[in-house]
Amino acid sequence: MDDGPRVPLVDPDAAPEDVRDILRDWPFMLHRAVANNPETLKRWMVFGIHILRENALPERDREIAILRVAWNTRSAYEWGLHGRLCRRLGFTDDDFRGVVEGPDTALLPDHERTLLAAVDEIQSAWTIGEATWRELAARYTPAQLIDLIFVVGQFMLVAVTLNSLKLPVEDGVEPFPDATDR
Repeated sequence: MDDGPRVPLVDPDAAPEDVRDILRDWPFMLHRAVANNPETLKRWMVFGIHILRENALPERDREIAILRVAWNTRSAYEWGLHGRLCRRLGFTDDDFRGVVEGPDTALLPDHERTLLAAVDEIQSAWTIGEATWRELAARYTPAQLIDLIFVVGQFMLVAVTLNSLKLPVEDGVEPFPDATDR
């Protein structure tokens, strides 16, 4: 059984100039794999950068949603990279455990548990339920609600890509929690 990447990782030095520039800024295996289709990489990066860096959600809230997507999809790669970022944002071990435990956790405040519920509902029912929506709408602007949905969708796309391409985790990232942590 082959555990390595299912597609070659593009060497930035051998890539066309416009792709090389992207890979210099984003040297991760994910981007090097997607670079096998340069047009997809270029167009996806515009959307991905907006969702990651320019969306209307508070940074912590965005990362809680991304970590929950990573947990639900068993994407160790996504968890690792975003876990490392979350550590820089001040996430504690209890914060990570709360994300793993889900909406019923006692480790996170109410609004963060509502974010976890929204992610779980999107990933199980393909929509956000009425009660969860009401709680979200009481806290977030319409622009933030749209961005929450797009953050979850974007990182579901990323997780499916990572898992399907069997990309190993990057070095030096947050370890994926053991399933017994749930």
